[in-house]
Amino acid sequence: MYPQTHFLFPFFIALILTEFNLLSWKLALLAGTVGVLVDLDHYFEHIMHAKKNKFSLKDTWNNSIKLHKFYQRSFIHHWIGAVLIASILLAALFFNWKISLALAIGYYSHLILDHYHLKGKKLEIKIGPLFINEYHTEIILDAILIVLVFVLVGLI
Repeated sequence: MYPQTHFLFPFFIALILTEFNLLSWKLALLAGTVGVLVDLDHYFEHIMHAKKNKFSLKDTWNNSIKLHKFYQRSFIHHWIGAVLIASILLAALFFNWKISLALAIGYYSHLILDHYHLKGKKLEIKIGPLFINEYHTEIILDAILIVLVFVLVGLI
């Protein structure tokens, strides 16, 4: 999934919880941000494995999207990472359960989205030096999430 989906899905879930006064809109933003930041491991893996342009965000992106020269997911994208993060979040519950919940929504929604494989046609384009290969179903999901976010915040 692409960054916008990794932001919108946990943001939407957390916004639902704001309707029940369980989270604030700031924590909903935190959940969405965490949903995107989980993919920083792609950059760190790129630094460790790339033969050239180790610190290039463009090369990291293109390797993740199109080239696949090496695997870019670290342990946090697998069950061992989920267990480790769960342990940390359980400990954080005792300090601030709302922040722990927002972090959990961001992280676990990311894992769910990454392991849910969309099928169908892809939009395959190149914008400048960046490749984009996004399924039409993900674009539709993003549009639905945007509309639902607007509904929740009262703009529609």
